[in-house]
Amino acid sequence: MRDTMGIIYSGETDASLKELTRSRSTAAVPFGGRYRIIDFILSGMVNSGIRNVGVITQNNYHSLMDHLESGSYWDLDRKKDGLFILPPYVSKGNTGWYKGSADALHNCIAYIRRSTQRYAVLAGGSMVCNITYDDVLNFHKEKNADITVIYKDMPQMDPKDLSRHTLIETDSSDRICDMVTKPSLPRST
Repeated sequence: MRDTMGIIYSGETDASLKELTRSRSTAAVPFGGRYRIIDFILSGMVNSGIRNVGVITQNNYHSLMDHLESGSYWDLDRKKDGLFILPPYVSKGNTGWYKGSADALHNCIAYIRRSTQRYAVLAGGSMVCNITYDDVLNFHKEKNADITVIYKDMPQMDPKDLSRHTLIETDSSDRICDMVTKPSLPRST
């Protein structure tokens, strides 16, 4: 995984968390007293051997920066690579408000191009899961894929809740054949 960098987009907000995200990003919401939600994704990357991680921030990110500090808790305080906080770029013509994760990535293109890694793992900062990326990257290389997506089928989820997410449909060979962002009438789970 030395040839892989991690990018965590912590700009998403969850209206259902109300008071918890009034003054902090979803990624900085406490979990279990000691941890923050971002710790799950960050630990998964580090446990996979990823040593170059950029965290894209958007709003209310002071609490997140205080928690991440220099990255020493994850052994990411290093001279080469390490942990990079990527705040929004604000200028006369740019408000610093991203139009989504693709726009956020575009605004961090200098960081991405400066990287010496060949692959990138892109993840949201508000996922609570226990995952390592070794098998995913091996699958990606084996299939010679341009993009590999990790997803979870959620058949028990209420359609109203599904309409807050990006949904995909796959064919019999596990290739994505359709993708819809925040559909009003979800066709898949």
